[in-house]
Parts: sequence; structure tokens; C-alpha cells
Amino acid sequence: MKQYYRLDFYVQQTQAATVRNAVLDAGAGRLGHYTNCAWETAGRSQRMVPGKFGQPGSVLTAEEVKIEVIVAEDLLQHVVDVLLEKHPAEQPVFCYYPVGIGFPPDDDTDE
Repeated sequence: MKQYYRLDFYVQQTQAATVRNAVLDAGAGRLGHYTNCAWETAGRSQRMVPGKFGQPGSVLTAEEVKIEVIVAEDLLQHVVDVLLEKHPAEQPVFCYYPVGIGFPPDDDTDE
């Protein structure tokens, strides 16, 4: 059975569709016969920023979306590269970790 990872990333609401679709086109969100699978949660981010983005020490907030996708291990590096290329932020916030999948599809094997 293949090893899968869950990739979570945050992106401004106005750019969410663009970045999500690029990640899905790169191979994320595929499990068995399903494709383009993603979960999105809207929220508000907050960060203290260096001077080049505003007053030093000021806190900025933004409407963002957290996007979660499943990625097969053999596609993970490519998907992360696409995320970094398409994401509008200088330092995108993302994480990934191995997950177990609750139902192994028949054609989901390492061959």
C-alpha cells in the first residue's frame, strides 16, 4: 500500500482557488478513483511583521483559507515545489505529515 501525506497550507482568500488548483493539477488530492479532493476552512490569520510590510512591530490580519490535501509520497516533493512556486507569499506557511488511509483502493499499491 502507498504511503500518503496530508499537506496543509494557508493562502489569502483571493488566491485560494489559483494555488489550490495548481496543487491539485500537480497530483495532490488523488485517492483511488477520486481526484481533486481538498478541504478548505476559512479563517483570519494574524502575524507581527517586519518593517518592510508595515510599521515594525505592527500586527497584520488577513482573511485566509486553510487548504488540506492528500498527496502520495512519490508526488510530495513535486507538489510542494508547485505550492512554493504558485503561492503569492514570500514565505508560505505549510506542513505535511504521514497519514494512514482508512480504505485502500484496489489499484492503490506500490508496484
